[in-house]
Amino acid sequence: MTAKFVNRSFALSVAATLFLLLGQSFAADVKNRAPEVRLLEGTWTVQVSIVDCTSGQTLGNPFPSLLSFARGGALTETTANPAFFPAERGPGHGVWAYAHHAYTAVSTAFITSNGVLVKTQKIAQAIQMGNDGNQFTSTATVSFFDPNGNQLASGCAVATAQRFK
Repeated sequence: MTAKFVNRSFALSVAATLFLLLGQSFAADVKNRAPEVRLLEGTWTVQVSIVDCTSGQTLGNPFPSLLSFARGGALTETTANPAFFPAERGPGHGVWAYAHHAYTAVSTAFITSNGVLVKTQKIAQAIQMGNDGNQFTSTATVSFFDPNGNQLASGCAVATAQRFK
């Protein structure tokens, strides 16, 4: 055997071993995750209400949104908030997590006017899962920032959600 063949065989053997070990580790991680962590994964139809941050009183009518929580912690959302003209607010992108028996989520969306970014919207949520795993409620802080990251305004919202079927 040539040295080149031995080196290639050794490298392939090491690569195959690493692939198998990493694959088993990933599979074990997915299998061993607590069911509570996986419970939020999926798409949800959501009814959002803007509320007064101090009194909790509802301000205006509820509006629908869709939230999708992906394995690994990615979040995407789309809303039909009547405060925005069509095509003014893009979809939100963010992350979600489960820790200490609670879910949190943070997303950001771009708000444009005539194709120019005028502000961003950041939504930070605390999510409480319902008993059957097919509904949740959330409380949120909603903040608006100019393109330079300076806060313009903030408010609060509450939501109820049903698992999309």
